[in-house]
Amino acid sequence: MRPRALCDRLNQFLVTGLTNEVFLAVQHHILDGPPRRQTLSPVSAPGMISPAGISANEFLGILDENRYSAVFADGALVIIECAFADDHLESHRYSYIPCPVDSALLLLRPEEITIADWLRDVVLAEGIGVFRSVGTYRFDCTRIVPLTRTNPHPLSHLTFASADCRVPVKGPLSIADFMNFIFDNFYRHHRRLWLDYSSHLTCIGTEPTITWEEQQLHHLHWEDAL
Repeated sequence: MRPRALCDRLNQFLVTGLTNEVFLAVQHHILDGPPRRQTLSPVSAPGMISPAGISANEFLGILDENRYSAVFADGALVIIECAFADDHLESHRYSYIPCPVDSALLLLRPEEITIADWLRDVVLAEGIGVFRSVGTYRFDCTRIVPLTRTNPHPLSHLTFASADCRVPVKGPLSIADFMNFIFDNFYRHHRRLWLDYSSHLTCIGTEPTITWEEQQLHHLHWEDAL
């Protein structure tokens, strides 16, 4: 799917997810840049987020500034950013950030109070007991990287738990690939709704980038769907 149609369909899915209570909040996504060099991201640029973990204050800052693609019903954030050269996927940064505060407390949130303000009040009232130590999951593809034996940096990789942990991935992920990972592993009860959109969020440019050396390490590999 071409970038413009991809962006439109992503926005449609997010609104559908909001309507069906998969998400508590979503952000509109836009294409920016010249026609042959476009980036797709939320209106408010997410910026760099560490994969090594996130504090409650950092999490609340993302919510306050709307630097996310969507907020799941359990408070987890998903962030989608990618860039295209013509219709070809050139790079991406996809993040999944579990809520660092007990998600059960979100069920008590009055509708008139924003998610960020409610979580902030809960943290202030309940203290450290509501904080959960969880990491973040980030799938990156960067076509131009400094490759060295002492500092391996696969073009396509999954980073989690530590900024130094870069697990090689078979190749770049389309938005559909990333969301398949999310709905297969964290939200299987909403998977049927997602599958109505998954085939419309694919793109070209996801050919394998993994090297022979990287395949000798632990890595992520999947077979293409028939």
